[in-house]
Amino acid sequence: MIIYSKQQLKLGDDSEELLSEDSGGLPFVCHYDESRLFTGQHIPWHWHEWIELNFLEEGSYTIRTPEQTMEVGQGEAVFINSNVIHCYDFPQEVNYYSYTCDSRFLAGEYGSYLDTKYFAPILRSKNLPLVHIRPDSARGIRMIGYLLEITDALRDEPHGYEFVVRDRMSRFFMLLHEEVEGILKSEGATSERDMERMKQMLQFVYGHYMEQIGLPEIAAAAGISPRECTRCFKRSIDKPPIRFLIEYRAQMAAMKLTRTNESISGIAEECGFLSDSYFGKVFKEIYGCTPREYRK
Repeated sequence: MIIYSKQQLKLGDDSEELLSEDSGGLPFVCHYDESRLFTGQHIPWHWHEWIELNFLEEGSYTIRTPEQTMEVGQGEAVFINSNVIHCYDFPQEVNYYSYTCDSRFLAGEYGSYLDTKYFAPILRSKNLPLVHIRPDSARGIRMIGYLLEITDALRDEPHGYEFVVRDRMSRFFMLLHEEVEGILKSEGATSERDMERMKQMLQFVYGHYMEQIGLPEIAAAAGISPRECTRCFKRSIDKPPIRFLIEYRAQMAAMKLTRTNESISGIAEECGFLSDSYFGKVFKEIYGCTPREYRK
């Protein structure tokens, strides 16, 4: 099954996307995502334990992790590793398939032979937050071809299509292992501690953005000083924590403007803005128009 018209993420208390809720029991989910459905042409920072693959049917987007910024174009694919914090920006309209999968669907239980030999080296690598897959080599063409076969199987759902999905995903992952074999030999300097702190602080912002919180409260969510909090945000997403908070508040306000009939003043207050004038100023700076114009 392909799930259409997803408009926002389903996030748990720790800012992890709840993919299994859409799976229907199969540890594999495919969404057909259209950038026009997402508020502000942006998907905020989030993460999930399941691995993810995106195939861009039309347009292009920018995907960011704390370690990488990658431009992905039409006809290309990208692998997003397990537990990697990432976000999307859509500078133009883009339609893409998003395939998410529990690695155990392919490798068996954690610690199994296949998991140890082929999957764990990639999923635990700090050098591989993203892998760009282009149809400019025989391997890349085959990898993208497998994604298209998966899409056909999910669309038509012939008898036993789940076996087809697992088979093509296994073939894809075998080629992915060949693609990154050289990278696996060296590990980068990405701080796992930073990643855990960012998850805790993002969780706090997502859960309390409507309250009058600031740098001390965000830092306290990870048990660090405000100064270290600022450094951690800079290292991870190259943005100060307060700026991130303001932009997230504006994004939530934009969503309410288009999906509710609440007054603009009420939305500003609900999203943590102290005054209508400040809300209007920030909103226009981010979205290029006033809240009233955006609603229209």
